[in-house]
Amino acid sequence: MLRWPLRGAAVAAVLLALGLAFAGEAAAKSFSLPQASVVVSVKPDGSLAVQEFITFAFDGPFSGAYRDIPLRQGEVIQDAYVEENGQRYPPGASAELGSSGAPGTFGTTAIEDGFRIVWHFSALSEVRTFTVGYTLVGVAVAYDDVVDVNLRVWGDQWDQSLERLTAVMVLPGPATGSSYRVWGHPVSVRGDVQRQPQQAELRAVHVPPHQFVELRVVFPRSLLSSSAGAKVRHEVALPRIVYDEQQDARAFEHDQKRIRSALNHLPRTILILLAAALLPGLAIVGAAYWFFGRERVTGYDREYEQEPPSDLAPALVPPLLRQSPTVGSLEFTATLFDLIRRGRYKAAPVTTERSVWGGLRHEEIADLELSRGENAPLLDYEDAVASVIDAILTTGPERLSHFRDRITQDREENSQRFKD
Repeated sequence: MLRWPLRGAAVAAVLLALGLAFAGEAAAKSFSLPQASVVVSVKPDGSLAVQEFITFAFDGPFSGAYRDIPLRQGEVIQDAYVEENGQRYPPGASAELGSSGAPGTFGTTAIEDGFRIVWHFSALSEVRTFTVGYTLVGVAVAYDDVVDVNLRVWGDQWDQSLERLTAVMVLPGPATGSSYRVWGHPVSVRGDVQRQPQQAELRAVHVPPHQFVELRVVFPRSLLSSSAGAKVRHEVALPRIVYDEQQDARAFEHDQKRIRSALNHLPRTILILLAAALLPGLAIVGAAYWFFGRERVTGYDREYEQEPPSDLAPALVPPLLRQSPTVGSLEFTATLFDLIRRGRYKAAPVTTERSVWGGLRHEEIADLELSRGENAPLLDYEDAVASVIDAILTTGPERLSHFRDRITQDREENSQRFKD
């Protein structure tokens, strides 16, 4: 089948089919849509007489259905009816969804931005065709040169696919020439359109679920005897309408070329898709690293500070870093070197020979030789450290590498000093 030019949003989306709402038994049930036909007759005043012939193939028990027809401001629906096999259903039944009613009856009610028709019947695993009819006022647009009727003849709310769709728009009189145009939308649906002097026809097959179908017909304004049933706009609209349709057709063809190019260059397409998927994540990781994962520039020229940054006692630094009040060898060592810095003890650099490999080898290591310095006032915990060091230095200067052995020689007394 031929495919028709693509168009964007419908100008008058008034034939939306929302599906079925059924009351009945809890047994498993379903239905399919073998075919549907829509006949739209444009009256001489511009109003539209619509007849929908919808065929259902029921599998299981069903007792009712509904149609929601959206209406925009200025659009009115009149003379709604439901019939089957030429027999019209009497009105007056409940129009509430899920309600029950006598088979062969229907009801109507206004809803937000639309109109609802509910009909009741009794079906059990059979094929039934229902006719839903109504008149639409204010949908057709009468311009100075042409009348534009853009009608959605199948809605996108159906959960089921439609095997075959036909739509006919009957004009109020015969038309020919460039002012008589017919389009079908969208191009993705398999179908075609035909233009005859008295009517325009649309055919489509295998309409997917949730897919709308539109029929747009433009014909000379002179075919209307009045504009009482249409919107009136003072504009020469045919060139603009044709231009819009051509632009939509070009946009579709452009999209098709891009799709074909992507399929013909599949490795490149895969790389582009991978890049599109990975780049946002990499950007997030990079931003997180930039703001939170790297050392901030401070303008300071030193990598390490070579002296305490404050007057805080060195013995307090390790517990603050650990967030723990306990103390040990680190605090003892920090206090010792602080006393050396303050002159309480003197430290001279020396080298000490140390045996390794079980005494088989010896090596020289850097060491410090400590001796008594100047007396200075000490805090209580500093005095406890000084008492340990003074006990070692009573016999004279001693190398720092020997301190551990000298402390263990007087284990009991130094243990209490260390705890202090």
